[in-house]
Amino acid sequence: MRYDSQQALVTDIRRAHDALCAQLREIPKSRCAEPGVWGDGWSVSDLVAHLAEWQSMFLVRHDEGLTGAMPRMPATGFRWNETPKANRVIWEKLCLRSLPSVRADFDSGYRRILAIVDSLSGEQLLMPGHFAWTGKHSLTSYLGPNTASHYRFALRVIRRWLVGTEEVGTPAARPSKRLQPTRARKGVARRKLERPRL
Repeated sequence: MRYDSQQALVTDIRRAHDALCAQLREIPKSRCAEPGVWGDGWSVSDLVAHLAEWQSMFLVRHDEGLTGAMPRMPATGFRWNETPKANRVIWEKLCLRSLPSVRADFDSGYRRILAIVDSLSGEQLLMPGHFAWTGKHSLTSYLGPNTASHYRFALRVIRRWLVGTEEVGTPAARPSKRLQPTRARKGVARRKLERPRL
């Protein structure tokens, strides 16, 4: 999503965050570790850990960028077209954490990102290349995917899972292949990514 002001960005982040958190509150604690929400056995806890980790990676890149460093993106050892592999590594690293633990990281990252957004001017957020580490992109092109867009994605995944498991005793519905974190459709060439995408 493109933003035309600081306020538009803040509003979008807050609304998407609040909608996701409202949905998370409705999920019984007993189901938060249930596999099958996304990918190959991801749970609600795993999905929240995924969001928290991408927020954390943005914060690390931002902090490194402020020192003049050129952070590796999207993550050390991965290119943008290898995001599914990076997501798999994130899942393997965090899959045993409890929802309260990952939720604390998620909430902390959210607050830190909002503090950064509040501390910057509209020009700093919106001007392409204002920060050297963002290259020809604006800071919002990294903020949006790591916050509002990612929150909406997680909300869609969770709602699809809940609808697919409404009847007691039914297995979780497997999401469409395009949502899989580690697989791509066969025979389809990956297009070169022009801007950051999660």
